[in-house]
Amino acid sequence: MPAITDYLTNNEVLQLLGCRLRERRLNRDMSVEQLSERAGVNRKTILGLETGVDARVSSLIKIMRGLDILADLDAAVPDALPSGEGISTRGQPRKKASSSRS
Repeated sequence: MPAITDYLTNNEVLQLLGCRLRERRLNRDMSVEQLSERAGVNRKTILGLETGVDARVSSLIKIMRGLDILADLDAAVPDALPSGEGISTRGQPRKKASSSRS
């Protein structure tokens, strides 16, 4: 299966993500109905996500939790320690981007 890269379209990423979620579910020998019960989402949501339909992030989180892979998101969006540019002039982590200067 190809890697998810910046060069893929959003639809291609959704398709790959759906395939990977389906593989995880099948590797756990879990039916759509079982995952639906465990995740607290209806089976149509699961089937849609597995076929590349755009879904709510909260649904993805529930499904990943139901598959016991929610911690994998930590690798996708790791906690970043602030660099020198990420610290405000007061020595605190920045909370917003600076405005553009003309």
